[in-house]
Amino acid sequence: MVVALLIATYMLFDPADWLYDLMQLTDMSERFKVFLLALAVGGFACAYLAERVLFQQLAKVVGRLAQWIRTRRGGGGKVRKQYKIILEGMR
Repeated sequence: MVVALLIATYMLFDPADWLYDLMQLTDMSERFKVFLLALAVGGFACAYLAERVLFQQLAKVVGRLAQWIRTRRGGGGKVRKQYKIILEGMR
């Protein structure tokens, strides 16, 4: 990711003439280039925080909700596998 970020930043701010022609890049103002970079950094920060904080909490809530729905349907708690019950009975 770091290498891709460095290459993209290089191509955004100061690409060589041959690379500029090869990639068919268009001229942009420096202000717009900085805006694009800030947008990319902000998007990465949002994705990182969502993955580290928000989605973990959301997974816990969904798990608790699923457990609550299972107990409401009369399924009780966790159902043990039949082969484990048989193995335990053979001991």
